[in-house]
Amino acid sequence: MEFDIELASYSDIGKIREKNEDSVIIAPELCLGAVADGMGGHNAGEVASSIAVSILRQTLSVPEDFEPQLEPIARKLLYASGLANMRIYTLSSENYKRRGMGTTLSAIYLEPNASAAVHIGDSRIYRLREGVLKQISKDHSYVQEQVSRGIITKEEAEKSRIQNILTKALGLKPDMKCDIIKLKPCPGDVYMLCSDGVNKGIKESEIEQILKKPLSAGKMCHEIVKFSSKNDGKDNTSCVIFKMLPKKNKSIFGKVASLFKK
Repeated sequence: MEFDIELASYSDIGKIREKNEDSVIIAPELCLGAVADGMGGHNAGEVASSIAVSILRQTLSVPEDFEPQLEPIARKLLYASGLANMRIYTLSSENYKRRGMGTTLSAIYLEPNASAAVHIGDSRIYRLREGVLKQISKDHSYVQEQVSRGIITKEEAEKSRIQNILTKALGLKPDMKCDIIKLKPCPGDVYMLCSDGVNKGIKESEIEQILKKPLSAGKMCHEIVKFSSKNDGKDNTSCVIFKMLPKKNKSIFGKVASLFKK
């Protein structure tokens, strides 16, 4: 089914951080949006997250022999995220000040006949469909493993002091592989990508209520990030929103509204 797309992003440094180590990117011409949350000392987190989103945007062409059994859109996302992983890992290995740097990455990429997301770490991807919010990504974290095993509840995980310990992130190992999530967007859907700083200051029920409002994608981003920062603000907070609108033009990508705000 065809639809138009409204795409926006917003990022806030928060109340106590000296730098914003989140990187967000929207590329309306590619129907691509991404959030990356960097980690590591000596500004390494900022470097890692910037590399991740930049390489993803620049590298969506794939060698013929790369994972030929996968669907084309999955191959593109895995190839680009793999290049980003190796670049971050190499820089980390070569410079002791950046040793151990890494980043999460959550991105959505839409093509005329296919849509998919790539994900690693504890940034999140949500979908609002028919008024119901659902997290469609899985956190790669120690506390999420405990939730999956039934040791703690999701609510307890959100308050855990060790919730920032990741089990997977770009740059930690040379062979790190991301999750690929197949998407089937419909008119009326809203997709939100966010760094984990967002979830520290806003509940999922509150996100759901904001995404239900008759607002532009840009205003949704701004309201969610500012709401979270006001309630917590101890971390950088960033989000990207895709709104799937009823089709007005002939092409699925005939209208992509870019409402990017720094």
